[in-house]
Amino acid sequence: MIFPKKRNVITVLTIVLFTASCVPNRRITMLQHTAGKGEELKANELKARKYETGIIEYLLNPNDLLDIKISTMTPSAFNPFNDADRTLVPGMVYGQSGTLVQSQGYFIDPDGNLELPILGKLPVAGLTISQAQDSIASVVKKYLERPVVRLKLLNFRFSVIGEVKNESTQLSGDNNLSLLQALGMAGGASEFGDLSKIKIIRRAGETTYVFYVNLLTEDYLSSPFYYVQPNDVIVVPPLKQRPYLKYVSPNLSIFATAVSLLVAVFTLFRIK
Repeated sequence: MIFPKKRNVITVLTIVLFTASCVPNRRITMLQHTAGKGEELKANELKARKYETGIIEYLLNPNDLLDIKISTMTPSAFNPFNDADRTLVPGMVYGQSGTLVQSQGYFIDPDGNLELPILGKLPVAGLTISQAQDSIASVVKKYLERPVVRLKLLNFRFSVIGEVKNESTQLSGDNNLSLLQALGMAGGASEFGDLSKIKIIRRAGETTYVFYVNLLTEDYLSSPFYYVQPNDVIVVPPLKQRPYLKYVSPNLSIFATAVSLLVAVFTLFRIK
């Protein structure tokens, strides 16, 4: 009979389709480590590998929004900032009506200056946060005893798009946010995400840069792109198998069942 041969062809094609659609674990497992010669990896072994991730030194830019707090040994009655702007003073700040006054922060203007009450305009663009704190504190010393200035970036935003569970623009309260944490805030990469080619779009001044990061190996931990910077756009591209996995694979079992049923019916009629 000729038809059984056709049925064998259909079976072989189905097996080939299933095999071609498979995604090996090495394409989806983050931070893999390949054991070197003579190295044996064992679970629960107290053996650590060290990577120098460094410390991010973000440079302040125009339009950055900063929360500013000034602590001092000067009594409140003699602190001029209590009357100028009480949000500059740490602690719970209440208005005359008894409602909590929330700090709206201070923007760095297009010229790179931060304009504060009493202090006036202070150049801070191009400084790290710690440098800006020291610079402001040196001016505050004229008015307060032993001041301590603390700055926090309020508009630390980044976007995660592509093959993630929750495409979104996120606001972070942590200025030292890693790429792994950023992906976690977006729900993580989907099952169709290609972790070997994560794209990072980063703007510096009037120039936009594009970088690629491989999250499948531990080498990422010592990458210069370990940390996210404000206004980064993180793009998770799809795997090549995505069209099949998402659209064909769910319906393949139905198709295979339907074909098998047709083959059985056709064979039955041929026997008769």
